[in-house]
Amino acid sequence: MASMTSRNQSRMGRVFDLFNYSGLALLATIMVAPLIYCFVGSFSVTGMSSGKFVAFSIDAYKMIFQSGKTVRSIGNSFLITIVGTLINIIMTSTAAYALSKPLMPGHKLLTYVVVFFMLFSAGLIPDFIVIANKLHLKNTYWSVWLPVAVSSYNLIVMRNFFKQLPESIEESARIDGCNELQSFIRIVVPMSKASIATFSLFYAVGHWNNYIRPMIYLDDSRLWPITVWLRQIVVLSLGGLGNDNMSENEIVWAATDAVKYSTIIVSTVPILCVYPFLQKHFAKGVLVGSVKG
Repeated sequence: MASMTSRNQSRMGRVFDLFNYSGLALLATIMVAPLIYCFVGSFSVTGMSSGKFVAFSIDAYKMIFQSGKTVRSIGNSFLITIVGTLINIIMTSTAAYALSKPLMPGHKLLTYVVVFFMLFSAGLIPDFIVIANKLHLKNTYWSVWLPVAVSSYNLIVMRNFFKQLPESIEESARIDGCNELQSFIRIVVPMSKASIATFSLFYAVGHWNNYIRPMIYLDDSRLWPITVWLRQIVVLSLGGLGNDNMSENEIVWAATDAVKYSTIIVSTVPILCVYPFLQKHFAKGVLVGSVKG
């Protein structure tokens, strides 16, 4: 079938496909090359500082895994990601389901409000005043979770997805005695696994990679995720990977390229391992609900 399709394709179509494949291959190379460089450099004694692989060594990985700060920050990242994603999915799915119902009073107005805040935001300073000064959530993970509990874009797409579900199925559930919440949990959620799985991955990647909010609101280093700790190592070149009585030589070693690269790899691998399990849901979960509104 594929060969027949390519045979019947026009010359311009084949040129267009070649252009697409070449562009995607170049884009993939640009994205993957830095990660490969960091991976190879993490096993080099010099960390590829001279652009050459000098000698194989796993000392950098030993140091970061022997560090209580690194291990604790990885655990903090898992906590932030798992709990934050659960909050995102619960808030987004329930709000989208409510807005998808034409009988809900004010659903059009609320939809316009969601679209407005998808385009405009108050800014960082008002956000900090509300979170830190008014709600007193600084140095708590709620300062990281609550401001991003719902993504307006994801909410709109999921709302459109719920609107396309057959109304007859929910009506039959109501005839059997289910209320709206029971219909949502028992009927709508099982039918929306692809969409929920896709947006769960989007939210999880956002939480795992986020360092701006933790850096602003989490002053206690014991609460830092791996991204903030990685910033301390890579950007600010701060040592202290071991205990507080490290010698000057150990601090210099802690800031070498090998340790930086190994920390980057350790912080990247966990979220990459999630992709293969949710990849099959991407096409259905993203495209369904993104056409009609």
